[in-house]
Amino acid sequence: MGSKNLTRREILIASLVAAGSSNRDIAEALCISPHTVAAHLCNMLRRTGASNRTEMIARLYAQGVLVQGIWPPLPADERKRQEAIGALAAAAVVECSIGPAGVTLDWPHYGNEVPVAMPFDALHALREAGHPVDLLAAEQRSVLSGLSEHEVQVLNSVKDRLEAVTGEVEGQDLKLL
Repeated sequence: MGSKNLTRREILIASLVAAGSSNRDIAEALCISPHTVAAHLCNMLRRTGASNRTEMIARLYAQGVLVQGIWPPLPADERKRQEAIGALAAAAVVECSIGPAGVTLDWPHYGNEVPVAMPFDALHALREAGHPVDLLAAEQRSVLSGLSEHEVQVLNSVKDRLEAVTGEVEGQDLKLL
């Protein structure tokens, strides 16, 4: 189950969690009760298949729901909206529509949002290419996580070449991963 099922409000809550906000901080920012925040988080954990807040946030970053490489964290759709209006570097405050009631929240920006170099994530790159890395044993995933970007490109190239000749090569069930 993916994060595509999260509501805009839940994605906003996730970005506040990623920024280090407590349930109480989130409740105050959104004018809701801490119990409502906890209920949202419980639903979000279930929908993302995560067992805790940290894993949930990591999954949301990996799936592109939260924008990687900037601080403070932003929902991906909010970043796209900001880029479209050219406001990421210029705006001091961005308005963000929350939920079906159309409640508006001022989203603070401090003018210091800068790209941050993200380390290469071999497992993410392999997943993106369609390799079933999540089906492997933890030890195997550990080895694959240490691959360089070049090594992942080689694996993907071999996979693409094999897929290009599907039907022409007998016994193509070669298991790369």
